[in-house]
Amino acid sequence: MIMNLIPLAENLWTVTQPFRYLGLEVGTRMTVVRLSQGELILISPIQLQTDDGATLNALGTVGHLIAPNQFHHLYLGQAQSLYPDAMVWGVDGLAEKRPDLKLDRLLNQTGSFGNELDYLPFEGFGALLPQGICLAHETVFWHRPSRSLILTDTSFHFDEAYPWVTQLATRVLGSYNVLKPSYFEKWGSRDKAKVKASVQKVLAWDFDRVIPAHGSIVETDGKAQFKAGFEWFLEEVL
Repeated sequence: MIMNLIPLAENLWTVTQPFRYLGLEVGTRMTVVRLSQGELILISPIQLQTDDGATLNALGTVGHLIAPNQFHHLYLGQAQSLYPDAMVWGVDGLAEKRPDLKLDRLLNQTGSFGNELDYLPFEGFGALLPQGICLAHETVFWHRPSRSLILTDTSFHFDEAYPWVTQLATRVLGSYNVLKPSYFEKWGSRDKAKVKASVQKVLAWDFDRVIPAHGSIVETDGKAQFKAGFEWFLEEVL
């Protein structure tokens, strides 16, 4: 199957793939950013096929592979094998969770790739999982040229494009047809002060589009929707 790269803006693409979590089809999305010198950044690599290399190589040289939180690492090893010369980025705790992965850098402080892609740790954010509460060590990204915010698990946006079972479940979990976290993240994030500080840093960025890893892309008014979602999460006006 040929990779279905969707262009969102100049030097910005996404590709989605089926993915099930707790029996629900939630999909997963990889974001591809091309820097000015032609290097590609793959954020949340999906399961890549050998033939996908030609598709990506036509865009540029894959220089960076990013696991942006504690959970989106399943296909990082496979991406490493396809792109052994790429720099691999992870987050705190991932090396202990996945000792088989070779991590070159950690996304544990604010930084940027040139003047095009900024990133910051979304501190305090966690999730209530079957095995208990777990900090996500989430990193969020801002693609300056396209005014796009790139998220992983900080917010979801499930709508009518998803199976009815997923729609029903996300209605119960409070994340249907709105851009916001679910109750799992609200209950699993104990340090709301750190989350609030992270949200305020994100809101200082100039963005309109929001690209979540799970759910439909919000093309316009994303900043207002992101803010509203975290006002619900924090139970206060920002």
